[in-house]
Amino acid sequence: MTGDTMARFLTEERRNKIAESIIANGSIKVNDLMEQFFVSKETIRKDLIYLEQSGIIKKSRGGALSVLERMERPLKDRAMEAPQQKQAIAEYAATLVRDDAVIFIDSGSTNLCLAKLLYLRKNLTIFTNSLSVANILVESENQVYMCGGLLNATTMSLVGFGATSFLEKLRIDFAFLGSSGFHGHHGPTSIDFTDAEVKKTVTRNTRTNIVLAHSAKVRSTAVIEYADWKNIDCLITDSALRGKEEQELSKFVKIYKVEVP
Repeated sequence: MTGDTMARFLTEERRNKIAESIIANGSIKVNDLMEQFFVSKETIRKDLIYLEQSGIIKKSRGGALSVLERMERPLKDRAMEAPQQKQAIAEYAATLVRDDAVIFIDSGSTNLCLAKLLYLRKNLTIFTNSLSVANILVESENQVYMCGGLLNATTMSLVGFGATSFLEKLRIDFAFLGSSGFHGHHGPTSIDFTDAEVKKTVTRNTRTNIVLAHSAKVRSTAVIEYADWKNIDCLITDSALRGKEEQELSKFVKIYKVEVP
């Protein structure tokens, strides 16, 4: 291997590792990359320009952000992101749940906030594929049902045939669904095919489908679109969604924006 070939190999390997790190963690700082790879600031700058041109990351002040979520991060990590926005979204969603309703609560950190708010409610029939949601609601005065399926250790949710075969037999009043983002798609997305199939099954059997997602999701995305916006009744998000992003999205789905304290 010649010196030029070796240099190209090392550059490609470093850029791949940088991309993997940003996708997995959502963001990264230039100084951290310099220390990790023992290279100059200019070298990292060129790497980030290359990755941005490839559509993988978006440069930010002093670092970079992920624009393509191909890997799901653990629920405990995502729960720490935008906590006030998620709480406000969940509070509004909870007001839509009438007494004696049959609802589905998807996995995800915003839906986990909703589950906590429903703990003190009574006589709801709640279906979920989320172990975290079920764990919160198990001692509430509601009827809580879990589907079967394969456990995804990252999202702490049940997916696969066991989940879809159970859920396709239900008729649900309200489904509260999560999303990895919307950018570049005609509907909400998921990072995993088996998770997307669960969501598709639920939307087909639900009278009112509601997506809960904070405003930053409009700039992120994932591989699999699990529903067209025409099959979603509304999106509940926070008031930071505005301008062209809001105008474009509002062409396809009804949007409820909540103020964040």
